[in-house]
Amino acid sequence: MVLNMTENKVYTLFHVKETKQNGISEFKIGTFSTLERALEEKKKRENVSGFKDYPKGFRIEVFIIDKDFCQEIIYL
Repeated sequence: MVLNMTENKVYTLFHVKETKQNGISEFKIGTFSTLERALEEKKKRENVSGFKDYPKGFRIEVFIIDKDFCQEIIYL
């Protein structure tokens, strides 16, 4: 993976939905080198079964490389 070294950030895309069995199900889709790549992946999954019924379940967490906590959360 090529990292965005000018900002030292990565963008992790998640999808969360409610389920009858467990209450809440969180799925980590992937970690991307740019916000644009994360948004492209979100767009690919918007109409896929399991995602399309919960369109507001996507979020992106922004991490700075070599830091031990999330810097920002983008709810989509």
